[in-house]
Amino acid sequence: MPSEPSFSREMLTGQRLCQSKSHQDSVLSALNQQRKDGLLCDVTLVAGEQKFHAHKAVLAACSDYFRAMFSLCMVESEADEVTLQGVTSVGLKHALDFAYTGQILLEPAVIQDVLSAGSHLQLLELLNLCSHYLIQELSSVNYLELYRVADLFHLPTLEEAVVGFLVEHLSELSQNRQDEALQLPYRLLREVLKSDRLTSLSEEQIWKLVVMWLEHDCRYQYTEDLLQHVRYGLMDVPTLHHLARSHALVQSSPTVATLVEEALDYHHATFAQPLHQSDRTRPRFQSLTLYIVGGRKREVSRVRELRYFNPSVQEHVRVAGGSNWSELAPMPTGRSHHCVAVMGNFLFVVGGEVEHATGRTCAVRTACRYDPRGNCWTEIAPMKACREHFVLGALGQYLYAVGGRNELRQVLPSVERYCPKRNKWMFVQPFDRSLSCHAGCVADDLLWISGGVTNTAQYQNRLMVYDPDQDQWLARSPMLQRRVYHVMAAVRRQLYVLGGNDLDYNNDRILVRHIDSYNMDVDQWTRCSFSLLTGQNESGVAVHDDRIYVVGGYSIWTNEPLACIQVLDLSTDGKEEVFYGPTLPFASNGIATSFLPAPYFTCPNLQTLQVPHHRIGAV
Repeated sequence: MPSEPSFSREMLTGQRLCQSKSHQDSVLSALNQQRKDGLLCDVTLVAGEQKFHAHKAVLAACSDYFRAMFSLCMVESEADEVTLQGVTSVGLKHALDFAYTGQILLEPAVIQDVLSAGSHLQLLELLNLCSHYLIQELSSVNYLELYRVADLFHLPTLEEAVVGFLVEHLSELSQNRQDEALQLPYRLLREVLKSDRLTSLSEEQIWKLVVMWLEHDCRYQYTEDLLQHVRYGLMDVPTLHHLARSHALVQSSPTVATLVEEALDYHHATFAQPLHQSDRTRPRFQSLTLYIVGGRKREVSRVRELRYFNPSVQEHVRVAGGSNWSELAPMPTGRSHHCVAVMGNFLFVVGGEVEHATGRTCAVRTACRYDPRGNCWTEIAPMKACREHFVLGALGQYLYAVGGRNELRQVLPSVERYCPKRNKWMFVQPFDRSLSCHAGCVADDLLWISGGVTNTAQYQNRLMVYDPDQDQWLARSPMLQRRVYHVMAAVRRQLYVLGGNDLDYNNDRILVRHIDSYNMDVDQWTRCSFSLLTGQNESGVAVHDDRIYVVGGYSIWTNEPLACIQVLDLSTDGKEEVFYGPTLPFASNGIATSFLPAPYFTCPNLQTLQVPHHRIGAV
């Protein structure tokens, strides 16, 4: 006989985890076959008049109920046969099949028995599968019954799905099946009212529906609990005055009367509204979407339009184009090279360059604020200095405007901040030098400024940070190269600088396609392995879901404005990607952009905004 091989320790190099992908499945399959054959089973379960053989170890591994039964010295722990009360034979058969295979065939005839068995035996994963099955069956015919099932068997996932379904269909229900709307369970109606996604009805319509529900069968005990979820700040002032003066429910409920008065005070404090946002003033919306405002068209005219990305009007068109953008109320004045900032879901538009009737263009001090809830603009106090090619940031309860060029094309060192509460601008600590065409963003409760050009035409690679608590500017590690007309954005404690241009040895402008990132924790810059597909100057920039959108701009190669959007996707470490998004409705430089709640009357599908342009046809 051949001798057995022997290995010395020196022949083997180390320890390794070796794993079989099929072992778990084969063991479970063998246990299931033993159950079917009645081999090595150590317990018999009885439900109804049927008996089922099983292994205590398998049952205890799947269920806290059986683990307690077989391991806590209960009477059943030593019994060979256990009778289960409250479980049908059909339900137990399917529960055991699932325990031994991880699979179950669900259908209307068995779902009730399976739910009862899964709940009684504490088979949580089985209940989870039942929830997903019922969610797929959810419809306008059965949503109330499924809500009761979710409540009875404690299925939070199914309950959330029913709430979401009713949020989507409440308008249809209130208009076409009003009797059914009045029969909604109190808890279900309350959860629907709390939803941010309830956009199918205006707030006045929501109020009327809740009042009708309360008056039906005199359910006034729920008055305060339901009416506190109406967002009175989204109603207009005449409606609020009418409620306060003449509605019986408001006059009879001190809590509701206080909420209406709170909303009136909110509307009367026009300029301070961004600081007074609450659950009752927050807009209801289905999603955020990209807004673009102003800019400079090829024919040099300044744009007043405010547009948002809304491809839902052409669901069957796979090529994103200009028709993807819907218009909203235009700005009071067309402008370009302005700045925007968001505070309390309001969009602030400040400064920039405007075109006068004479054809002359110059920087302005003017500023305005857009309210997406009412699709309206409000003029706010002008800055102390005219500014274009500057930076604006919302930091705490203030807006900060940094540097830029004034109406005489002079480069400014000054910095000023806007207080919404007082509707007033005031100067704060200036820069140590004049600066324009720089980039900036807010991160870590600080205002960061990169690059730019001085009043002596010196291109900068500096990174400066403003601390509002100290009213002080501090220097950080400089960028890897100089940049002007670029953009900066923050994602997960990293600053990214994109686009812009530099000067070569002949003092000629060159595009910068490299993307550089700055780690705020270690004060260090790194050149990224990915670059812009083409250079962009004077662009807008916005961030959403760890994606940076570089919008429009100007090409120094063609001396023409651009209609492209480049997206830097940083959502997956190691798989960062730069791709073209949808095109703008027109080529524009000096454009500004931001993400805001989509108008309540629409639900944009952002898929074509977030998928690389070359993949859109395959979506």
